[in-house]
Amino acid sequence: MINKITVIKNDNYVMGASKVEGGYSFGYASKTPTIKLLLFSKDSKAPDYTIELDESYKIGNVFSVIVKGLGNDINLYLYEDAGFIVADPYATCLKVSEYEERKESPYAVLKRSKFNWKNDVRPNYNKNELVMYKIHPKGFTAANSASKNNGTFRGITDKLSYLTNLGVNAVEIMPVYEFVSKDSRKNYWGYEEGFYFVPKMDYCACKDEKEDYTVEFKEMVRKFHDKGIEVVLEMFFPRHISPLCILDCVRFWKKEYHIDGVHLLCDERAKHLLANDEYIRDVKLFCTNWDEDSPHDNLYEYNEGFLDVSRHLLKGDEGQLMSFLNAIKKNPEHAGNVNFVTYNNGFTLNDLVSYDHKHNEANNEGNRDGVDYNISWNCGVEGPTNSKKIKELRLKLMRNAMAMVLLSQGVPLIYGGDEFGNSQEGNNNAYCQDNEIGWIDWSALKRNRKFHEFVKELIAFRKTHKSLSLSSQPLLMDYKYYGLPDMSYHGSRAWYPELEHYNRHVGVMLCGKYAKEECNLYIGFNLHWESHKLALPTLPGRKWEITLSTNMNEDAFIIDEHYLNIPPRTIIVLTDVKNS
Repeated sequence: MINKITVIKNDNYVMGASKVEGGYSFGYASKTPTIKLLLFSKDSKAPDYTIELDESYKIGNVFSVIVKGLGNDINLYLYEDAGFIVADPYATCLKVSEYEERKESPYAVLKRSKFNWKNDVRPNYNKNELVMYKIHPKGFTAANSASKNNGTFRGITDKLSYLTNLGVNAVEIMPVYEFVSKDSRKNYWGYEEGFYFVPKMDYCACKDEKEDYTVEFKEMVRKFHDKGIEVVLEMFFPRHISPLCILDCVRFWKKEYHIDGVHLLCDERAKHLLANDEYIRDVKLFCTNWDEDSPHDNLYEYNEGFLDVSRHLLKGDEGQLMSFLNAIKKNPEHAGNVNFVTYNNGFTLNDLVSYDHKHNEANNEGNRDGVDYNISWNCGVEGPTNSKKIKELRLKLMRNAMAMVLLSQGVPLIYGGDEFGNSQEGNNNAYCQDNEIGWIDWSALKRNRKFHEFVKELIAFRKTHKSLSLSSQPLLMDYKYYGLPDMSYHGSRAWYPELEHYNRHVGVMLCGKYAKEECNLYIGFNLHWESHKLALPTLPGRKWEITLSTNMNEDAFIIDEHYLNIPPRTIIVLTDVKNS
């Protein structure tokens, strides 16, 4: 039975479809003078209602109406615009089967279940508290992850105890919205235009389109928040996407899914708009750079300069020390600073120390895709090896890389799987590898358990010693008259760093009082292939003790109370204690 419906012009600016008293509100933007709103029952192929909307229903270019009197069976809708059947770009749930199989416009779903957030509280960490971890929503658990829900949001949730045990407190997830690429090979990473308001059904454990699969992402976020972990989404917006649509999208994911942050891949117009929006002031916004006149404490920059200089120094290149010291203290007031040595675009950490050249043959582009220069070093053999000596060297370099990230000011970011040596077989552009190449191999965790434990120890050490994550950038001065600068550099003589282009070693001291801590830290960096001696500052009534070392086979040793000898390619952390 077809109910008699009422169509009323809606004077409010509301995009998409939403429940209102007695019916639904619809908002759709188009430059055409007339469109048709097509309403369907669940199993109907032809529309149950076809509502023609002329310019009398428009506000600017937005058709905005309220439809009342729809029966309970009406649950799907589409638009006919300029003779084409199109889906609502603001749809919040989709019937995706047609979209995935035949590239047709998917039905948008009207009715959705209510979700009980159970007094969900977002962790809301400050920038000096964050330890971030980046994953792909499917690849994180698609292979041998010990989850019953491999490759899904529930699979990610199944790894919650692993993440809390590791010590990270924010997870960045590559695009989770519904997308389908025209080129079927290019649909794994998700850097595609899509339906930005809908979680991708392929990443949901429930594949029944009669169910509201979108609740799975909410369940994941709620459980992550319950364990004190923030959720950050990476979103890609081509230039033709309206900045206002991007703003609507971020606002929606905050309100509907309680996300904590967004990594924006968009143009400057949208970035400026979002940076100055008060509604999302409590949402962390990440991008490559911000150019704002006034500082906002929710802005974060991805520091690719840290990646470059750290990789150069890691493999022993000269002329890097001054740039490296600037990188590890960078912590600007106008934005948070995110440090990383690897991420999805490039080698994994294991591959960074195992390959000199990219090996992207599986991408079927003649190995022409991906960057040609990775600032990597294979330690003498390209790819896997049975040489114990080379394996030990690679693990030491991996420990050094993690130490560089986790002992620096700013926000550390770990690429998922790097903490136990995941490999992509030398592929530095796995954008189309929705398979074992692009998925995390959890069996590597068993092989590299000691390295994994070392990373856990580093994270715990960072959280314990707040001088590693100050709220602002060190000034290399004693501006609070504590008797020591907030940060200082040292060479073979205390207070006199030797930063010549041929050197690869330096000592860095952090004054604990600037973080309201009693003990001071001294980090000895030696990325040279020879041993070096560094001077230790003399602190009255205190002595230095070794706390951490990336050298697992031979201990560095204090020659006397004034000097430290550091073996080749080693980073050592000392803390000072009271003389007994």
